[in-house]
Amino acid sequence: MITELDQHRETENPPNAEGLGLGQGMPEGRYLVRFDDICPTMNWAIWEGIEAHLERFGVKPILAVVPDNQDPKLRVDAPRADFWDRVRGWQAKGYTIAIHGFQHVYVNKNPGIIGVTWQSEFAGLSRAEQEAKLRKGLAVFQEQGVRPDAWVAPSHSFDHTTVQLLRELGIPVISDGLGTWPYAEEDGLLWIPQQLWTFEPKPAGVWTVCLHHNSWTERRLAWFGEMLERYNPWMTEVESVARAFAERRQTGWDRWQAKSRLLWGFRIRPVLAQAYRRVAGPRAVAE
Repeated sequence: MITELDQHRETENPPNAEGLGLGQGMPEGRYLVRFDDICPTMNWAIWEGIEAHLERFGVKPILAVVPDNQDPKLRVDAPRADFWDRVRGWQAKGYTIAIHGFQHVYVNKNPGIIGVTWQSEFAGLSRAEQEAKLRKGLAVFQEQGVRPDAWVAPSHSFDHTTVQLLRELGIPVISDGLGTWPYAEEDGLLWIPQQLWTFEPKPAGVWTVCLHHNSWTERRLAWFGEMLERYNPWMTEVESVARAFAERRQTGWDRWQAKSRLLWGFRIRPVLAQAYRRVAGPRAVAE
């Protein structure tokens, strides 16, 4: 498994709008795995199998932990009394522990600055409201002896106020965005994009695969093991990404890629798919 992205990063910067040289002399894609909705009442039977696969292939994922879950949809199993012991153990093994909002309860339909979904726990709220939630969530982490390595917003929805608060509160990484390459802001805040919800072959770039295991079956668990085995030569982890891209700044090409993926993947493509199903009728459902 590749642990040093420094050897594989782009020559200086990824292709920009002028060169359009994507794929020419570039390294193969590298993959991060992220699991969202980690909480005391998650699907523990499936999780034990996931963790066994992670250990088998030496993969260090991003785990998005909800500090104080109040979302009934995440209450799958009985709460584990040793949950925070497990979180501390994952962090000790090198897993990246992200703070996943506060209570995972949506309060509006604001898509935020990423624009992927139309529900939010943070975007559109006042600075005071957002700061109160973040501080309460971080207090839970501190009380449990867990370091917040990164930020993962529920449903990808947060705004510029959230980002400013994350800076002030010392969160070093944001796992979100639809670009191809990570980049750091002048103050050191690192953005690692999250563009995939399944494994698929990709060209040069750093590709984060976001997974939600609460509804998984044994068949899906087996699929995950197969994917880790297949993609293991190209897996990496947040620590290596942070070292490799700490000095890289966002470019116009980055912004163009993110906007084009948002437009196609979350605006145009769903409309076309809906129109196809309407025209094709039962045949489309069968396919």
